[in-house]
Amino acid sequence: MIARIIEYCCRNRLLVVILTSFIILGGVWTIYNIRLDAIPDLSDVQVIIFTEYPGQAPQVVEDQVTYPLTTAMLSVPYAKVVRGYSMFGYSFVYIIFEDGTDIYWARSRVLEYLNYVASRLPRGVTPQIGPDATGVGWVYEYSVRNGYYCPDHPDGMYRHPDEPKTWYPTIDEAPELDREKLERIRTFEHGGRCPWDGKTDLVLAEYDLSELRSLQDWYLRYELTALEGVSEVAAVGGFVRQYQVVVDPDRLLAYNIPLSQIKMAIRASNNDVGGRVLEMSETEYMVRGRGYLAALTPEQVRDAREAGRPIWRVRSDQGLEDLRKIVIRATPTGTPVYLRDIADVQLGPELRRGLAEADGEGEVVGGIVVMRFGENALQVIRNVKHKLDQLKQGLPPGVDVVTEYDRSGLIERAVATLTETLIKEMIVVGLVCILFLLHARSELVAVFVLPTGVLCALIIMHYLGINANIMSLGGIAISIGVMVDSSIVMVENSHKHLDREEDRIHAELSAGRTPVHRPRVELIIDAAKEVGPTLFFSLLIITVSFLPVFALGEESGRMFKPLAFTKTFSMAAASVLAITIIPVLMLSLITSRVLPKEWGWKRNLLITLSAMFLPAGLLLVAPLGRLDVYRNGIAIAWIVLLGMLLVPQKIFHERVNPISKVLQWMYNPFFSLAMRFRKTTLLLAVLLVLSSAVPLMGIRQVPVIGPQAADAVPQLARWFPGLGREFMPPLDEGDLLYMPTTDPGISITKARELLQQTDALIASFPEVHHVFGKIGRAETATDPAPLSMVETTIMLEPDRQKWRKRHLDRFYDSWPEWLKVWTGARWLFPQERPITIEELSYGYEDRGQHIPGLNEVVSFPGVTNAWTMPIKTRIDMLSTGIKTPVGIKIMGDSLSVLGDLAERIAAEVRVLPGTLSAFPEKTVGGNYVDFIINRDEAARYGLRIEEVEDVILSALGGMNITWTVEGLERYPVNLRYKRELRDNLTALKRTLVSTPSGAQVPLAQLADVKVLKGPPQIKSENARKTAWIYVDLTTTDVVGWINRAKARVAEAVELPPGYNIVWSGQYEYIQETNRRLAVVVPFAAVLIILLLYFHSRSWFRTGVVLLAVPFSLVGAIWILYVLDYNVSLAVYIGMIALAGLDAETGMVMLLYLENSYDRFKGEGRMNNLDDLWHAIHDGAVMRIRPKTMTVATTFIGLVPLLWAAGTGADTMRRLAAPMIGGLATSFIMELVIYPVIFFFAKQWELWQERRAAEIVPA
Repeated sequence: MIARIIEYCCRNRLLVVILTSFIILGGVWTIYNIRLDAIPDLSDVQVIIFTEYPGQAPQVVEDQVTYPLTTAMLSVPYAKVVRGYSMFGYSFVYIIFEDGTDIYWARSRVLEYLNYVASRLPRGVTPQIGPDATGVGWVYEYSVRNGYYCPDHPDGMYRHPDEPKTWYPTIDEAPELDREKLERIRTFEHGGRCPWDGKTDLVLAEYDLSELRSLQDWYLRYELTALEGVSEVAAVGGFVRQYQVVVDPDRLLAYNIPLSQIKMAIRASNNDVGGRVLEMSETEYMVRGRGYLAALTPEQVRDAREAGRPIWRVRSDQGLEDLRKIVIRATPTGTPVYLRDIADVQLGPELRRGLAEADGEGEVVGGIVVMRFGENALQVIRNVKHKLDQLKQGLPPGVDVVTEYDRSGLIERAVATLTETLIKEMIVVGLVCILFLLHARSELVAVFVLPTGVLCALIIMHYLGINANIMSLGGIAISIGVMVDSSIVMVENSHKHLDREEDRIHAELSAGRTPVHRPRVELIIDAAKEVGPTLFFSLLIITVSFLPVFALGEESGRMFKPLAFTKTFSMAAASVLAITIIPVLMLSLITSRVLPKEWGWKRNLLITLSAMFLPAGLLLVAPLGRLDVYRNGIAIAWIVLLGMLLVPQKIFHERVNPISKVLQWMYNPFFSLAMRFRKTTLLLAVLLVLSSAVPLMGIRQVPVIGPQAADAVPQLARWFPGLGREFMPPLDEGDLLYMPTTDPGISITKARELLQQTDALIASFPEVHHVFGKIGRAETATDPAPLSMVETTIMLEPDRQKWRKRHLDRFYDSWPEWLKVWTGARWLFPQERPITIEELSYGYEDRGQHIPGLNEVVSFPGVTNAWTMPIKTRIDMLSTGIKTPVGIKIMGDSLSVLGDLAERIAAEVRVLPGTLSAFPEKTVGGNYVDFIINRDEAARYGLRIEEVEDVILSALGGMNITWTVEGLERYPVNLRYKRELRDNLTALKRTLVSTPSGAQVPLAQLADVKVLKGPPQIKSENARKTAWIYVDLTTTDVVGWINRAKARVAEAVELPPGYNIVWSGQYEYIQETNRRLAVVVPFAAVLIILLLYFHSRSWFRTGVVLLAVPFSLVGAIWILYVLDYNVSLAVYIGMIALAGLDAETGMVMLLYLENSYDRFKGEGRMNNLDDLWHAIHDGAVMRIRPKTMTVATTFIGLVPLLWAAGTGADTMRRLAAPMIGGLATSFIMELVIYPVIFFFAKQWELWQERRAAEIVPA
């Protein structure tokens, strides 16, 4: 069938060219429209239930809210984990669903089950579904802060970006041609004088945190939330303005007014109503009753504006006055008792459980943009920044919005890293093709499949909704070399057929016969049909080899499936192009000249020069829009391309091709040696394969000889400890996240002090560009952080060359200066390099001096540090709940027992080698004042428990009674006792409770007041309480560390009945991945074997092809050892890709051996072993050029990945390393071992044929 497709395409060239042109145009359109992100969304499908229960302690929240919700959610279809967090005043329930569950289907199921459980929740408690976002949804963070401004130009000034010292007070004063390019500057980071006149002093705006928070909540937030792709905009820090009614209990007693009456009066004094309509004088009037607190009349608004007073301040004053005038009751004499008579009414801050700080300079108000699931992150961020630029113009003078975290930089760096690598790969592969073929047009045919195949892959990605990120582009990157293999072999084989035709004609002319010329079209079609089926099957096998990747689940699947998809798309596109457009291009371009010789050299020269330089000249003057910066490069590329197409070029015969002659000269001695000592060659190959066990397992783990060798030569154990294990190599996001663990009982005042001190220390490092610290939670369901949790986002200097340099000891240090320069040693092996993120975090040694890192400088008693990456941490916390590489979860019933077990286990693992820190969360570390109500005493006074608790809830804890309506803004009205009564234990006991008889009873008579320790927060998983231990490691061998930790904990800690340990974090991913691969890899291997057999119809050929796999593992394992890479999922994926490449190179090698053998046999030249040797020599040595080309393009195409630097490069290097090392050894072994095995097999076959011939009677 493949042969028929090739022939059909060659007979219908115009149709194929038109279809290919449409594909190219579609690919170009896709480049400008495909969604971009840094990494795939690794988050689980999750739905968050967020419930506010104001003023309630964690144990109350757990018993009354979280536990009913978690038990109900366990029954939701496809829910695999239900995780609960009970905190002061809040409940979070995270429902993690099975992979592949549609997020909106999951949300609808959760809503159904919420309806069932609603009746079991306390009155007035309403659970809410969190935003439709994921763990990577925090794409942009900003702060609203005071800045400096010029009082003479409160609306800002203008300047040209290219002329920063030229300022204009208004845009009208700027030159008309420059006005569109001017940028408006409203605020300045530092003080000084007005940049326009140099006279007026800049003034620092003095808006307080409540005013800045109001701007965030009621001006910025809703405008940003309305943008496409934004799920919500969360606020953190600052103060929420609150009307506080501070009741005096003595006055309550004097007027004999219960607290409940005050609540009812306040609620009843804040409302607007409608009275339908009235009809007067043929006109309809709608009737309103105006009774909102803080409502202003049009006259008050007008007067405020004329006086220059901010409207919000006028509203606040009016609200306070309205509250003070609320009538509670009338005295027996008819005198009204106002709220002002029994309470102080004031403005103050609402209770807050989080704050934000920037650069150690003080508190700011923060905003967090949470992106909706599945959106284009880069486009969302661009929209947000564009909208913020517009909104800034409406802010008060001096108020600025500053970017604190921006993921677009990471996205652009990641995509740029892979895009640059792709371009390098294409250039390198193109140069290799020219070098081997020595014919530019043939090289164009071979390389044409690269850009076209990549565009095809991008089109499919776009329409399947796969983002362009480091993994999806990485799938294309590791396919570049392989994609071109098929076209290379086809082009080279067409050269071979043309050479043979030339030889045939020459032989017939020498013999005096008139040769019959075969049409060139027939020769090229035959060449394509000869190798097409084998090439198609080899590419199909490469595709099938990636099936195990598609079977990966959870985080590993979400990480690598985009890579597998795009690699499959690329290979599929290359396969189709190889049997459609490539044969068509071969017919047109594999020739000595494109322009007819009959036209004459002058005409051809004129056409060639015109085609090369006229369009190039137009490109230099035509407007190109966004491509304008690439104008010169595009023009040069056009000239080179047309020159390659139109300039006459000779096709070299393989006999005189210098590259072929050099390769044959190099290979022939090794071939002859291997064929002479065939058995010794096979034995050495087996020993070489076995040697890979030493770096893989470690010398001591090698059976039989390993322990004895390690004991005899102790250095061997140090040199060969075995490869480490980790789930994934670290992804350099370009930024850091500082997440220390503090005392769970920390106050908000101490938290602010700690945050400012740590931020100031971090900001003092020269590599740190900006610091944005958050302690506690932002007002979003995606942030279940207690007040003790610090999250400091550290934006690092993006240009790593500006970082401090670390000196490196080099072999040439003692050389004279001239020799270092003359040999280029200093250029090849620089004496210094920028420090790494690891060294920035933990310090390093330089010239014998220890340079402290962030971890040593930012050190406070009682604070355990953790340094990680922003995206990775959010994914880990929402997937496993663990923010460090390893977490230990202890499950059980009693929080005190769980806390004790956590302390003991942490003490055991803390002393293990490779442990940086092990911090157990305190399950009983919170401070409680418990009112234990005496039911008998309450009954004596006719009081119900609820009535006593109402006093505790309202008067002591404070309760928001109602909310004012102030235009778009809403502020709470809070009722509580005086602070001096709430902050003093003795005063608390004297709090009065009104009885039904009108008497006032001290709270101490109704309840015992005790100060106790209790849970600061309660965590549960699948409705079981848990205690967590966060473990940060200095080693990257996570599996090895966990195996040692498991053994130590099992020996030292005995668990009570009903308690168990779960090892979490990266370890969970590693275990799940290993389980899946153990099933799927053998299945894929069997499928590949069957495909090979169905293609070759020979178990012998199948076995020979598969021999390339163990040969390749030799190089793959040794290169991992040399580069000091751990075995990770990225390495496994690289080895899976390597197995497919092995099958392809093995099939091509065997194809040439079989073709040579069949040709010799068909010509009657297979009569003895000497003929067999020459046949194998012809198939191996004489066809070394195409075999080397296919491997060289793949090998050299992967090398840029090994040298890549930047975001995502760590993962790509670990993908490419085993492929590069494995290709090298498998190719060498195939060149040496395959001919030997083939010789033995065909020797046996010849012996069988000869024996059969002798048996047959004459």
